[in-house]
Amino acid sequence: MVADISTWSEQLIAREIAAGVPAGTSLFISSSRPIRDLEGFAVARDGVETFANRGLAGIDGNISTALGIASQRKKTIAMLGDLGFLHDLTGLIHKEDINLKIFVINNDGGGIFSTLSQRGVDGFEEVFGTPHGLDPAAIATSMGINSKTIDSQAQLMKELYEPVKGISVVVVNAPNREVGADLLKGIYTSVSSM
Repeated sequence: MVADISTWSEQLIAREIAAGVPAGTSLFISSSRPIRDLEGFAVARDGVETFANRGLAGIDGNISTALGIASQRKKTIAMLGDLGFLHDLTGLIHKEDINLKIFVINNDGGGIFSTLSQRGVDGFEEVFGTPHGLDPAAIATSMGINSKTIDSQAQLMKELYEPVKGISVVVVNAPNREVGADLLKGIYTSVSSM
């Protein structure tokens, strides 16, 4: 089932990052949607030291945690949601001499909430969806961090094979939160019908 996912989505992104992280690399996964997608759609493998912060909830301190891990490893990849990335931007101001590539899954807000029962209620966007309308790659670039934006599986695979050298940010534009939530619901429905 997981191998059959072919639609560009947060689930496909998580699966490909988990499979494509080079052996000998540390992987940090931020809380909320990224850790759930990795847990649900990654295939277990050897050769990658994996870290997560405080279970499944909380978006604070994710860049700082990834930097701390990277400071003690040869190369580290981090997978963060866009709100988690934006919430801890000041972690990037020191530009340490470490090897950390941060993949920012950008769906313009709190994608996890679109999968819950409050989706569609009055005021949902302001309280739960929290769209930011920002360009995380431009923000990182303005801080002197090498960054780029990608939006396809081929680009993601290419980026995973590039060496992790210095600190860089790769913004991965995912489908909007509603499309993502509908796709995830469809996956869960097809699994439960088996």
